[in-house]
Amino acid sequence: MLASRLEAIGESRSVSASNRAAELKRSGKKIFNFGIGEPDFTTPRDIIDAAFKAANEGKTHYTPSLGIPELREAIASKEKSFNGIQASPGNVLVTPTKFAINLAVMCLINPGDEVIIPEPYYLSYPDIVRLYGGKVITVPTTDDYEFDFDQMEKLVSPRTRMVILSNPTNPTGKVYAEKALRDLSDFVLKHGLYLVSDEIYEDLIYEGRMFSPASIPEMFPKTITLSGFSKSYAMTGWRIGYMVAPDEIIKASNKIQQQTMTCASSISQYGALAALSDRESPAKFREIFRSRRDNVYKLISETEGISMRKPEGAFYAFVKYENRIPSEDFCEKALEKSGIVITPGSAFGNQGEYHFRLSFATDNDTIRDGIAELGRFVHSLPA
Repeated sequence: MLASRLEAIGESRSVSASNRAAELKRSGKKIFNFGIGEPDFTTPRDIIDAAFKAANEGKTHYTPSLGIPELREAIASKEKSFNGIQASPGNVLVTPTKFAINLAVMCLINPGDEVIIPEPYYLSYPDIVRLYGGKVITVPTTDDYEFDFDQMEKLVSPRTRMVILSNPTNPTGKVYAEKALRDLSDFVLKHGLYLVSDEIYEDLIYEGRMFSPASIPEMFPKTITLSGFSKSYAMTGWRIGYMVAPDEIIKASNKIQQQTMTCASSISQYGALAALSDRESPAKFREIFRSRRDNVYKLISETEGISMRKPEGAFYAFVKYENRIPSEDFCEKALEKSGIVITPGSAFGNQGEYHFRLSFATDNDTIRDGIAELGRFVHSLPA
């Protein structure tokens, strides 16, 4: 019999949809894949070369569980200069970014503790909280995805321990302004909570600017900042990222890392070290994504029956449709009938119903032809 904790979680709906799309593609069906959040670029050559060189030099062994010292130093330097976070190398743990979410929850949440997650949210947050016995408290945001502090005040309780959010936000592309994040920080400090700030899309901002809550001196002891290399450098398969946090959380997370994955991949760490000295690639990728974002916004705006708010960051459009079909059914029909892979909005919380997430981390031909096919699919639905 399997452990009961598995009953509290499900499969990732974005990964499952892409797996199903791969099956249909193998059977010969034309597929327009707007599902998984992965840049369609190859990792920049200088990063690959640096990792290859490290491997040839024999750097293929275990590293310190916290990460190689030179990478931790480079990350701390980047956090100071780019994010304004006064971190030292001792505040850095190198680990896959998604695992860092798990580490933060494992370190701070006891069974029955509550975690506030603003909607729409990255679809893995609630399952990660439930996996370790936490209670998920979702809170709607406003029509333009701003925090609703009146609702948050009603939902906070003596068992509340943490708030989790991404900025820029997956799935909406919302970029939170400094004032909103300062107000959220005041809420966190008022109630003695921790904040997990997932900043994996920090290099992909088209309007606004990045603000890290941990740059507020009072917030540094209460914030776990997460980021990595998957989105900014097209390094999804390298599975490399990091956590920046107070000493006690780094020490606790390191203890768990030692007893689970031991350390992050040595070769990936040397690739990440090279990435931190490459600021041209993230800027180039950002401009490509900006162009695609503008293209998607134009095409969706011209398509009857669907609409979207223009995303300010990341590479997702969170699209609203007029038909009252539940989003799970809508997306399943879109795949089976038209070969369109999109993620149901309900995967991102109740506020996401009658929406779907469309990733524009794909080429312009797919965007053009796929959205045209999407328009035909929407038009074919019963009123």
